[in-house]
Amino acid sequence: MSSESYSPMMKSSSSPSFSISSPSSPASSAVQAPEVTKMPKNSQHRNYRTTFKTPRRPYERERLEQELRLCGEHGLRCKREIWRLQFALAKIRKAARELLTLDPKDKIRLFEGPALLRRMIRYGLLSEDEKELDFVLQLSTKRLLERRLQYLVWKMGYAHTIHEARVLIRQRHIRVGKQMVNIPGFLVRTDSAKLIEYSLTSPLGQGRPGRVARKRAAQKAAKGGDEE
Repeated sequence: MSSESYSPMMKSSSSPSFSISSPSSPASSAVQAPEVTKMPKNSQHRNYRTTFKTPRRPYERERLEQELRLCGEHGLRCKREIWRLQFALAKIRKAARELLTLDPKDKIRLFEGPALLRRMIRYGLLSEDEKELDFVLQLSTKRLLERRLQYLVWKMGYAHTIHEARVLIRQRHIRVGKQMVNIPGFLVRTDSAKLIEYSLTSPLGQGRPGRVARKRAAQKAAKGGDEE
């Protein structure tokens, strides 16, 4: 036996050390991730701007009577169609007012003023003699309603009533030029007004007879065959 004494406190550097850890307490557990607040979900997302604006005074008698009269005269579905035109007209008037505040020789007024007037003339809202911004401020809602496809179809004699004109448009019987249009509120330009006709696939035009007409023709042919 060697003279060197063995001490239990002495450990070899090469021998591995093992340690048994006690169960972790709640205080010494791992740090939990912070809670993430979720944004509220909206089931109706829209990718367009506001197209109409409701009136400030919803129960004004004169306005209610005027809107009801316009709905009856022009065969509108609801008052929202009037508010949509009024909203578009308000934006046009605002543009004209801003241009009138500028100097007549201002570059912006010289560029945007004639462009706005050309657009009003193109849609038939102004005549050739009204090439002034002051006439833009005098535009009314009724003037815009008279440029709708529904009103023009009725005026041109394709329908007996303004309500029948709406039905013809919604049932795809009307085209403007080569394009079939099924929107009654479509604003027609002056150049396109003379191109309003029955669509090519409509039974009222060059299309094949409708379902009821084909059924009656088949019944008539069957009766003729029985008599023979």
